[in-house]
Amino acid sequence: MKARLNRNPMTPRTAWRVTWGLIGFCLVALVLVFQPFWLPLYSAGCIMVVIGGLIFNLMPFANTQNSVYRLVKVLAIVLAILVVAVLAAIGFVEIAL
Repeated sequence: MKARLNRNPMTPRTAWRVTWGLIGFCLVALVLVFQPFWLPLYSAGCIMVVIGGLIFNLMPFANTQNSVYRLVKVLAIVLAILVVAVLAAIGFVEIAL
């Protein structure tokens, strides 16, 4: 018999926290991009906008019909795509130089 992983559905409170955590992260990123005071905050905001755009793909999975395990699995896939994109960008820069 196969070992059953944690596949219990999320509670409404957990789904609410994940949803608003994603939205809050994206809003903080936008505030950092549009703040006029300090250039390093702008740079951090630009990085956060890219990461926020990728993790916003978790939004359809942040409901009570999915488990936290599935949400983490999708997050791992999204982060793997980010790593591949960064490595490809670094590779193209190295080729161009």
